[in-house]
Amino acid sequence: MTKDYAKRKRAKKKTNTRTPRSNNKKPISPIIVFLSGILLTLFAVFLWAIVKKPDVIKEIVEQKEVGAKNTKSQTETSENTQKESKKEPDTEFTYHETLTNKKVDVVINKPKTTDSDKTYIMQCGAFKKISDAEKMKAELAFIGFQANILSKGDWHRVRLGPYKSKRTAESDRHKLQDNKYLNCQIW
Repeated sequence: MTKDYAKRKRAKKKTNTRTPRSNNKKPISPIIVFLSGILLTLFAVFLWAIVKKPDVIKEIVEQKEVGAKNTKSQTETSENTQKESKKEPDTEFTYHETLTNKKVDVVINKPKTTDSDKTYIMQCGAFKKISDAEKMKAELAFIGFQANILSKGDWHRVRLGPYKSKRTAESDRHKLQDNKYLNCQIW
C-alpha cells in the first residue's frame, strides 16, 4: 500500500512543462476597423466600375474636361456681356411686380353650425328593479358621474346628461368604457 501511495504522490507532483500563453496582444480599435471597412468598400466599388463599366469612367473624365472648357468659355462670355451691358441700358424685369400684384381668389368653407338647442343624453342601463338602477347610479357616482334615473312603466333607466355637444358625450362614454361600462349609448 505504501508503494502505491508513493507512486500516486510522485504522479501528482509532475510540473507543467508548457510555457504559458501571453496575452500581450492589444485589441484592434473599432474606429480602425470601421475606416478600413469603408476603404475596402470604396476600393471594391472602384474595381467593379473599372471591370464592368469602363465606358462610365471615360464619360466622367470627358465630362470633367468639357466642364473645364465650359468654365473657360463662360468666363470669356461673362466678360463680354459685362462690356456689352455697360453700353446698353438696364433691362427691366417685371417678375417681382407680377408676383406682388397677383390676386388669388380663395374659397373658404365655413364649418356647419350646429343647433345650440340640440342636447344629447347617454343611457347606461335599463332595469326592471329600481334597486339595480340605484346601484348603478351609485357606482357611476364613485367614478365621478352624476346619473339620473328615469322611470317609465316597469323600466328604470340610468341616464347621464344632457350634453350640449356630442363630443363631450363621447368623451364621457370613453371614460366609462375605461371603467368597464361598455353598454352606454348616446341619443
